[in-house]
Amino acid sequence: MRETNGMYSLGMRLRPLLAMAGAVLLSGVLMLLCAGPAHAAEANMLTTSEPPASATLATPPRQIILNFRWRIRHGSTVVTVLGPDGVTQWQQDKPVETDRGVGVGLRTLGPAGKYAVNYQGRSLRGLWFHGTMEFVLAPPSNVAGRLPLAWIASVLLLTAGGTMLGIRLGRINQ
Repeated sequence: MRETNGMYSLGMRLRPLLAMAGAVLLSGVLMLLCAGPAHAAEANMLTTSEPPASATLATPPRQIILNFRWRIRHGSTVVTVLGPDGVTQWQQDKPVETDRGVGVGLRTLGPAGKYAVNYQGRSLRGLWFHGTMEFVLAPPSNVAGRLPLAWIASVLLLTAGGTMLGIRLGRINQ
């Protein structure tokens, strides 16, 4: 009878541990079965762009080219170029898609400022992606307009200085 009671008490002691181990195993299996795709690892990220993201440009680009990590599903991409006012659209045609990229031709861009290139599409893996790439169009440089004025001022100062030096040297020699 003691052996029976000993086995019985051992079973009573192990029962909570076995139940806990079963619950952990069951929850692990359920997590694996119910887990969706890891969207962060699967995201179709923008890898390169032309012009480069966050670039400051002296001249307006003629086109925007976006390249992505994964291949894109043709016909799924939409690209919108917004001006500094946040409303004006500057693209001239529908996007031209390649294996992992998309390009869009631009009309002559408007005023200087920050331009936003919004994009969205679907990868061949079936996941939707979207994002924004920005660049800055710098105001036109007026260096050419300032050059003649600086040149004229320099010539006048040198001429005046030379004249003063000549007059002084002429007085010394007399």
